[in-house]
Amino acid sequence: MDIAGTELGSAGAGTQELPRDVAGGDDRGGSERPIGNESFAPAEAAQVAEAVCRQMEAGELALAADSASIPAPGHDPDAFEREFRDFELELSTLVRLSLKRAFDVLASAAALLVLLPLLLLIGLLVKLSDGGPVFFAQLRVGMRGRTFRMLKFRSMVVHAERLRPRLEVRNESSGPVFKMKLDPRVTTVGKLIRRYSLDELPQLLNILMGDMSIVGPRPSLPSEVVKYEPWQYRRFAVRPGLTCYWQVSPSRYQMSFDDWMRLDLKYVEDWSLGLDFNLIFRTFGVVAAGTGE
Repeated sequence: MDIAGTELGSAGAGTQELPRDVAGGDDRGGSERPIGNESFAPAEAAQVAEAVCRQMEAGELALAADSASIPAPGHDPDAFEREFRDFELELSTLVRLSLKRAFDVLASAAALLVLLPLLLLIGLLVKLSDGGPVFFAQLRVGMRGRTFRMLKFRSMVVHAERLRPRLEVRNESSGPVFKMKLDPRVTTVGKLIRRYSLDELPQLLNILMGDMSIVGPRPSLPSEVVKYEPWQYRRFAVRPGLTCYWQVSPSRYQMSFDDWMRLDLKYVEDWSLGLDFNLIFRTFGVVAAGTGE
């Protein structure tokens, strides 16, 4: 089912600018070009990364510029315009999309209220772990190429973005995304909240504001989207989500980037309210199993 280009009930659909002091240094992804052609054995690489982190914390390592001051490569807005130029939605589809948005608002508001004690506890643990910011805000690409600030509980060291280029040689993912199973930038508290995907809970605010949905493709970095192939733009036909096919896949961390994109396109084409509820139900099982990285 084609539901591209629909935007209903978005309270704050544009880019949400947050104060700079909210943004820490955390990211499960990244697609900047690797620096150098170093090749290390796994044990060697871990030692190098650990040493770099220690140097940064001690102030011994000076880098050229903070990543926050470096503009991320922009995606091509014309490509999105071409992709979503012509479409017609049936009345029944519009009604179901309205129901989806209404569910997003009610469910995210209720979840924030119920989970408030847990959110406060996690925020306190993050703050006490190293004194850095509680939240990490990062620019992501949403529906039809619109950008917004996605929120997370910070799970990495404060200057994690500065360290990422040195770790690119250890990227374990195909395609433009960066994933590293034993990322030395992750803090002790970060490992715990990542295992149960608790670091993603602040995105309930993004859902409430209309930037995201409970179910939909995971939001991408602008530096990743600029490397997408045209056929992959179709995933931006819907709002990005907190959970998706990839999120509930047992082999998600071993999945190729293209297979990940195909799952997102499958969601766009097959979308229904029943599918959303099925993925939400499956997500509870994945979170309870503690399989996050």
